[in-house]
Amino acid sequence: MSDEAFVVGMGEVGRRLAAALERDGWTVWPVGRSAGWDAATDASNPAPRIVAVREEDLQSVLDRFPASLRRRAVLVQNGFLEAVHGDLGPVSRGLIYFTSKKEFYRELCPSPFHGPLASSIAEALRSGGVATELMEDRRTFLKAMIVKGIWNGVVGLPLAVHGVDLAAYLRERRGELVALADEGARACGAQYGVEISGTAAVAKLLETTTDLGHVKGGAKALAWRNGAIALFGRRHGIPTPVNDRLLRAVGYE
Repeated sequence: MSDEAFVVGMGEVGRRLAAALERDGWTVWPVGRSAGWDAATDASNPAPRIVAVREEDLQSVLDRFPASLRRRAVLVQNGFLEAVHGDLGPVSRGLIYFTSKKEFYRELCPSPFHGPLASSIAEALRSGGVATELMEDRRTFLKAMIVKGIWNGVVGLPLAVHGVDLAAYLRERRGELVALADEGARACGAQYGVEISGTAAVAKLLETTTDLGHVKGGAKALAWRNGAIALFGRRHGIPTPVNDRLLRAVGYE
């Protein structure tokens, strides 16, 4: 593994990852909207490409990478990427379980990584101060991905629809939370071919959000979150009425 890496997208997540790699002694090449692309798209450079852009910007990044670079990509977007981008091929993935805004930084639990580059990247990030967990088994990672996707589908859209923070939502609408987790577990489990428990997803959310009661959520990245759950439900004949109702409330089709 090279001790160099490109970090595509230098927002809150990208900056945190880049800083961790640098603390572990890596050379980091930042790639922004208009800078760094000539080197990042040069397939002769073996360095990993850590992609830390928003979900809405991911396709434009993938379009700029030649097919030979997919194996060098490490995508750190949460959510059900396949719902929008189809089969991603031999990319590595990371699920971010920290929250960062300017000087505020809080790790909720170790961030799981999986794929061809996962071992070295996860180890370097961990050495640089970002808690990570290597998941070598694909099915184990898929289950973790579904749980995190349900997490984002709760700490987002329903808070915006109801106009409440997370603490109030967990206190006042626990039944809806359980229904969202159950719909997500069944629809996404069918899509990815794994068995996952909605109860486990709820437990993970409650375990990792004790310091996030102030979060207000938002109706963003829905095609990768609640919209993806609804899509997978339609594909596999699994009703998702609570997700459907919340999506309709914000005009999502």
